[in-house]
Amino acid sequence: MKNLLTTIPQRGDLRHWVDVEKILQGCDSEEDFWSFSCRYFPKESGPGALCFLVHSGYIRGYFTVLDFTEEEIHRYGVNQQVAEVFTGPKVRLAVWRPIPPVAQRGFQGWRYTDLRP
Repeated sequence: MKNLLTTIPQRGDLRHWVDVEKILQGCDSEEDFWSFSCRYFPKESGPGALCFLVHSGYIRGYFTVLDFTEEEIHRYGVNQQVAEVFTGPKVRLAVWRPIPPVAQRGFQGWRYTDLRP
């Protein structure tokens, strides 16, 4: 099973790493998870694989992949009264583990990676 690499876009509530890091630290269970949307599910990866995240030009840490889902996800931003609804294929992640930053240019979508903790 291959590990994944994806980028957290630097916009809105996710612009600054210190704010993003606080959010990621709270993603520690199946109820409190992080997710990213994708056009199709990674065929060579799955639950139990690792997903490394890029922000501000650096790989900052990784999550464990919980599952792939097409369930709706409701997300609230800062000062947002009504949840934004995300549909379509998504990868759900939990249990954030930070690592020393490793330079990596951001990109759209996801990629397979040989990175290991």
